[in-house]
Formats: sequence, C-alpha cells, structure tokens
Amino acid sequence: MPNRVVVMARLSRLERQLLGLLPAPVQARLRDTHAANKAIVRSAFWLVLFVLAAKLVAAGKEMAVAYRYGTSVTVEGYLFVFNLLSWPVSLLFSVMSAVFIPRLVALQRDEPGAAVRWQRQVTTWVWLLALALGVGFASGLRPLLATGWLGLEPAALAAAQAVLPWLAGMVTLGIVAGWHACQLMSRQRHANTFLEAMPALAIGVAVLAWPTGPDVSPLLWGTLIGFVVQAALLLVAVRMVGIPTVPAWPPEWPFRRTLLGSAGWMLAGQFVMGAAGVIDQILLAHMPSGNLAAYGYANRLMALALTLSATVIGRAFLPVLAAEADERLRLAMTQRWAWRLFWLGSLGAVALMVLAEPIVALLFERGMFSAYDTRQTGWLLQLLALQWPFYLVWILWFQWLITFADGYSIFWRCALIGVISKVILTLLLIGIFGWNAEFICIGVVVSNMTHWLSTVYFSKEIRSKHGR
Repeated sequence: MPNRVVVMARLSRLERQLLGLLPAPVQARLRDTHAANKAIVRSAFWLVLFVLAAKLVAAGKEMAVAYRYGTSVTVEGYLFVFNLLSWPVSLLFSVMSAVFIPRLVALQRDEPGAAVRWQRQVTTWVWLLALALGVGFASGLRPLLATGWLGLEPAALAAAQAVLPWLAGMVTLGIVAGWHACQLMSRQRHANTFLEAMPALAIGVAVLAWPTGPDVSPLLWGTLIGFVVQAALLLVAVRMVGIPTVPAWPPEWPFRRTLLGSAGWMLAGQFVMGAAGVIDQILLAHMPSGNLAAYGYANRLMALALTLSATVIGRAFLPVLAAEADERLRLAMTQRWAWRLFWLGSLGAVALMVLAEPIVALLFERGMFSAYDTRQTGWLLQLLALQWPFYLVWILWFQWLITFADGYSIFWRCALIGVISKVILTLLLIGIFGWNAEFICIGVVVSNMTHWLSTVYFSKEIRSKHGR
C-alpha cells in the first residue's frame, strides 16, 4: 500500500476515534451538518493542533532569546534585518495562497491532468523568483544599512550588518516553502502549519547550545538551519500526498491574464500593508533604546494569539469556500461565522489584556529581561490585544471576498485605506505626545478596524453584482 494511502487511512481512523470522545449530541450535530461545514470543522481541528504545537515551539524560542539577550541592541539589530527579510516572504506567501489556492482547487476538481502540468510550471517560476530575490536582498540591503539612515545604534547596526548576507537565504527558502504549502492546503492538508515552527525550533536550540556571550551567531545560524529543515520536510510532505514537486523544464508561462490581474491587486494590497510594518520598524528604530525590542516581544506574543486563530480561519475556510458553487451558501456561511468570531475575538482580547503582564513575566522575566521590561512589554501587549476581534472578522470576510475574481481589487482599496489611516494616526500621536511605542500599537488597532469596516462596505459591490 502506498505511503500516502497508509497515512490517510490512519488520519481518518484517528478522526473517528476523536469524534467518538465528544458528547453524543455534538456527534449527531456534526454528522448532520452540511458537507462544507464538515470540511471546515475537520480542517480547523487539525489546524488548531498544528498551530498550538508550532506556537508552543515559538514561545519556547522567545523565552530562550529573552533569557540570553534581553532587550539588548544585539537582538534589535538581528530583529531589524529579520523583520525586513520576512516582509517579502510573508507578502508573496499571502499572494500565492490567496490567488493560487482557488485556482488549484478548481483545476484539481475539473482537470486533474492540467492541474499536474500547471503546478510543475508554477514550481519552476517560483524557484527562479525565490533565488533572484534572495540574491537581490543580500546585495541591496547592505548599502542601505551603511547609510545610517535607519536610525540603529552602532552596536545594533554592526549586528545587522553581520547577519544580513547570510540571513538573506531565508528569503529564497521561505518563498519556496510558501508555494509548496499552497499545494498542500489546496488539498485541505495542513502539515505545513506545524513545519512553520522549524525556524523557531532551530533558533531555540542554537541559542541554548551555543557558548554564552553577546554574539549574534546563534540567532543567525539557527534561523538558516530552521528554514532549510522546513523546506526539506515540506517537500517530503507534498510528495507523500501525491502532489508534483519537480519543476518543468524548459519553463512555460502558466499564468493567465486574469490570474496575473488578481495577483497584481493582491500584491499591491500586501505591499501596502507590508510597507506599513516597515514604517513601524523605522519609527521604532528612532525611538529611545528598548522600544523596538519591547514592541518586538509584545508583537510576537500577539502574533501567537492572532496566528492561532487567523491561520485556522484562513486555511480552513478558503479551500472550502472556493469549492462551493452556491454563492448564497458561501455568503450565509461567512455571515454566520463572522458574528461568532467577533464575540470569540472580543472575549480573547479581554482575557489577554487581563493576563498580559503575568504572561510576559512568566515567559521572559529572567536573565537580562528585567521587571521594568515586563511592565513595558505587558502594556504594549494590552494595547495590541484590542485588534483581535476586528482582525478575525476581517480575515474571514477576506476569504469570502477572494472567491470572486473581482474581489482582489477591493482588497487593494481596503488595504490602502487601512494603512493610510494607521500611518496618519501614528504620526499624529507621535507628533503630539512624543516618541513612544504605544502609539505604534494604537495605529495597528485602528488599521485592523478600518480594514474590517471597509471590506464589509465594499463587499456590497460584489453582492449587488452577483444579485445578492
């Protein structure tokens, strides 16, 4: 029996066993629900397990880094470069998942043979683009750092320059991994979600195993090794499901004009949203020492909570919504789940605000991380928690929006409105009250609120166009 058949049989048996542990009324309700909702619940279940495991690994990494480096300028230099290089990776992954997954779902349903050919062609172009961007960032960012315009202190600048040429490899590896993750998710397989923890695991091991000292080498080599392991394991997982991974050669152009148009709007929207994050990093670099690192710790803790929920929403809903031909059912599911997620996000935000400082103290307050650092980071985390309900509802509406070809241009408009409101408010608060990271947090909350409201408003165009 092929390995992938064995794996699928074991997963199905495990699902039945876990279902049997639920109360009888819950089991009956799950059995009687619509097939689309069953697929969402099944995907959400595995995603919760994978995301929880991945985030536990990430939390352990943050504890190790905080213990060894605290809020030192060394970790600020590494974080500055890491955040800059993460931007193209996350940007292109967002574009590929939003544009390629609906296309893959349709092809695999209607033309399986064409789906195989198309994936091999896309693999070729993604690998070439990933290699070019990795080389480009390695050579292009060094002169920018050398200018001193980015506001880093001398020690932080030295750390940033030391990690840059090598750390740029994460761009190539991250983009390649992102494409193959899209292939898995189009089949409603989500092992890639756990494999995203490999860089964090490698960083944690490197930081703990490396000889003590302020050297940035453990962060650098841990990051690179982690990305290599992630990409390699992801290729194995994709092949086990029976998905093609070998590039087509000579390369053929696989992208239709409509697909490129959707990708263009998506890329523009993600670029604008990513640029807002880069602006935040530059503003934080100009603030008094400690603000960038404290915000980084708070933002990564917030990301643990947001990613746990948003990853489940995005990856569980998009393949199901894309496969659902009944537009009325698609809209009804989105509206019903939106209210549920808003209240769940609100409860989560309240709980996180109450527990923010104890969580920071439990995770980080040791070694170089002081009680003052705990108070500062906890306060920033409380502010960031306010975005939770708006973020979750926006993520859900976005999945519905991109099941329509004309939804991508609406995403661009919503992204632009959200970022403009964020930047204006942040600069206004800094101009009035001074340079403090809490105003970056307030800008993030307002941005997510604006994204949600504008997405719901402009979605009326889609609904009226399709007679809903």
